[in-house]
Amino acid sequence: MYDLIIEDGTVVSGTGRQVADVAIEGGTITYVGPRPAGGAKRRVSAAGRYVLPGFIDTHVHFRDPGHPHKEDWESGSRAAVIGGVTTVCDMPNTSPPTITVAAWEDKAARAAARSRANYGIWFGGAAGQVDEARRMADEGPACGIKVFMGASTGPLLVDDATLVELFMRTDALIGVHAESEAVLAEQRAAWSGRTPPTHHDARPAAAAVEAVRRLIELCRARPRPVHVCHVSTAAELAELEAVRGQLPFTLEVSPHHLWLDNTMPLGNLGKVNPPLRPPADRAALWDALTRGVLDTVGSDHAPHTLEEKGRPYDQAPAGLPGVEMVFSLLAGAVHEGRLSVERMVSLCAEAPARLFGFAAKGRVVEGADADLLIYAPSDLVALSATQVLTRVGWSPFLGVLGHPHPDEVLVGGRLVAARGQMVDDDARGALVRPARRF
Repeated sequence: MYDLIIEDGTVVSGTGRQVADVAIEGGTITYVGPRPAGGAKRRVSAAGRYVLPGFIDTHVHFRDPGHPHKEDWESGSRAAVIGGVTTVCDMPNTSPPTITVAAWEDKAARAAARSRANYGIWFGGAAGQVDEARRMADEGPACGIKVFMGASTGPLLVDDATLVELFMRTDALIGVHAESEAVLAEQRAAWSGRTPPTHHDARPAAAAVEAVRRLIELCRARPRPVHVCHVSTAAELAELEAVRGQLPFTLEVSPHHLWLDNTMPLGNLGKVNPPLRPPADRAALWDALTRGVLDTVGSDHAPHTLEEKGRPYDQAPAGLPGVEMVFSLLAGAVHEGRLSVERMVSLCAEAPARLFGFAAKGRVVEGADADLLIYAPSDLVALSATQVLTRVGWSPFLGVLGHPHPDEVLVGGRLVAARGQMVDDDARGALVRPARRF
């Protein structure tokens, strides 16, 4: 007796689609195909609807511990699953930063108690902590090592010596915020006492280019997997595309760099690191997305309150919320013909599962975890406050055309959210960890 059979859905992978039934038992997909033999405790018709693997967002900042007034594991994970994201990976720039075993274990305990989504936890690369990074990421449960090459938030800026040590002494996936601190320092001096026209002027493309050139040098010296987070400029994209297939780089893009640019009148609500860029950069990112050069989409969900964002430019924090908008934006792009539903599945489920070693995630196949989203393609709507689920209560995407939230979202075989609402608030996600080491 199956727990659930999803009948007649269009099951989508990164390479195609098929109309099939999906049977679930004990939180696992046990059958995909024509009508399965045997009964089910519950049946759901998905005729005329897509059945997709739940999205995996490997780049969120849930602010817990340290700043729960902005977000915590409960509020952030609710927003995620209602928006179709069934697995999140939290970044280390919390307070305290996740740069010790004790800090990592404390964050994992918070997530276990509160997260409605499955969760992975990054370990921060920091001076003097390389041995702990090796223990937690090479040998232990951390989903990767996050490195900040340029000052952004928190005390996680690494100097070049630490970056070299991390490259040479660790094997796990390194995720990089690639902006050169030397270039940023020059710009801070150049703009001292003045407000730049846009945040892009204070943190120009040159900072990103210089950083990725250094990463390429290090990866030539010691090839190892490097995931470049939130690629934002045509110039850094050109540097990285030139070595694609030669060096083990993978590239992430964030929705705000695809949908927003520095000509839009967002003020501090558009302040984010790396910054919103000129329209030409946004066009280059879309081109790279459709050509398969970009590998994953990460929300870089980084909420701050409206009060904090209302401060003068030089005092306002950088970061935008967005985990609950990823599906709506990308499914909207599918509806408009800007990318295929198969490409969306690859970017948001299959590729992150593969690159991060989450073996049971990201696919609708027998033996995989039953993390699923189901939706019927529909007319687009102007994204509104009703779709804003983060604790800070605002979004830079209001007014953008997008798809409504998924019809149903399952985590571990349990229906947890439907049509923009939580329906099982008692469900809890599970820790995801790499099933293979590099």
